[in-house]
Amino acid sequence: MKFLNTLALLCLSVMGTEAMKNISSNELVKNMKIGWNLGNTLDAQCIDSLNYSKDQTASETCWGNVKTTKALYTTLSSLGFNTFRIPTTWSGHFGSGPQYKINAVWMKRVHEVVDYALSTGGYAILNIHHETWNYAFSNNLSNAKTVLVAIWKQIATEFKNYDEHLIFEGMNEPRKVGSSVEWTGGDDEGWNFVNEMNALFVKTIRSTGGNNALRHLMIPTYAASINDNATSHFKLPSNDNKLIVSLHSYNPYNFALNTGNGSVNKFTDTSEVDWIMSNIKSTFINKNIPVIIGELGAINRNNEAERAKWGKYYISKAKSIGVPCILWDNGVFSGSGETFGLINRSSLKVTFPTLVNSLISAAGASSKSNSSSSSSSSSSNKNKTVSNNKANSNTTKAKVTTVTKTVTKANDKNTNKTNTNAATKSSTNYFSCKSNDWSCKQKMSDQCYKDASKCWTSGKSGSECNKLNDQCSKIWA
Repeated sequence: MKFLNTLALLCLSVMGTEAMKNISSNELVKNMKIGWNLGNTLDAQCIDSLNYSKDQTASETCWGNVKTTKALYTTLSSLGFNTFRIPTTWSGHFGSGPQYKINAVWMKRVHEVVDYALSTGGYAILNIHHETWNYAFSNNLSNAKTVLVAIWKQIATEFKNYDEHLIFEGMNEPRKVGSSVEWTGGDDEGWNFVNEMNALFVKTIRSTGGNNALRHLMIPTYAASINDNATSHFKLPSNDNKLIVSLHSYNPYNFALNTGNGSVNKFTDTSEVDWIMSNIKSTFINKNIPVIIGELGAINRNNEAERAKWGKYYISKAKSIGVPCILWDNGVFSGSGETFGLINRSSLKVTFPTLVNSLISAAGASSKSNSSSSSSSSSSNKNKTVSNNKANSNTTKAKVTTVTKTVTKANDKNTNKTNTNAATKSSTNYFSCKSNDWSCKQKMSDQCYKDASKCWTSGKSGSECNKLNDQCSKIWA
């Protein structure tokens, strides 16, 4: 009788909860083939140009992408993708403290998109993305902890009955924004901040009940960097086998991301990729710590065949050490900036089929349908400016170029706007900072992108706003 009573209680406790497999994250990642990011969409942030109180969901399209549909995920699944990262910015969608209540309309929309991804039978990764409250400085740690707990408790509670196909990612690229070490692997202050926030994130999720006691969680290194300094100072919370390290990599830098001096359009040097995989393997995989490369990509330089070669090599190397990769797609297909678009979200046609087929094949996934190439109107960029600094490594290792990114992203170009050659005029001299005055450059970068955001919403021509956007991307050069 005691056994039957216990069984009855267990049945009641899981009623309304989807069955959750109690497996380690090492087992889970084996089921992930290759993934896709819904970039520049739910993560778009237009607080300076939109009235969020009037329409909480308008931010989804404020960087130029169309509203997300279930058909998009059905198409991606048919291509062979089975893991879907959903970058989501919550700033502008929650109230003041101490509750920091998330707006119900925004939560509902995020929930809908998560369900779109999960309806494919694949995996969904939900995170917090372009936030401004979690900059990795010690004097900000106390406040950041308070907000993190409040926001993640609400998100975790919303999805507490979902099974292991839904993964939470605690932070996106947490770093000392505007500092000299922002993209160079961090320092003691930054490492300690990220490690403490990661530990608190795990504790917070585990406390929320339902399936969250067994939820698989992704936690980043400092800035999600593969730099030696960042990976070697990462601390994995103990006694939890459902944790995954989150890393980002746009390498080789000169081929994959650099738009300035030194950029190349042919993939001939594999040393950066080789070093990255060696570092991941020795630092994490050999210690039984699972890894997901949550963002990677190579911009379009009208070199699809070379990008296909890169994709095959990169994904094959990652697969050989058991690391799934998630491609960054920002919906941008042409222009002078970060052109990471893969699929046209309006027509649902693959723009670069040779590249996508190479990626899918290298991952060991299988395409369920053939997608033809289609042209796409140009958009603005997921802006990440870059530096030519190298990541620290032993002298026997190939060095990995460090990527420098701006804090905010400029809005995507509205493809319905008329192109002109006129430049946006501004009284601000964005290039007035001294070369090593990082604080000044951060202020100029923020101001430039605010001006670019206003340009897009003012009705000015696309090329005019795009030219200003290009200026913003050069501030850190």
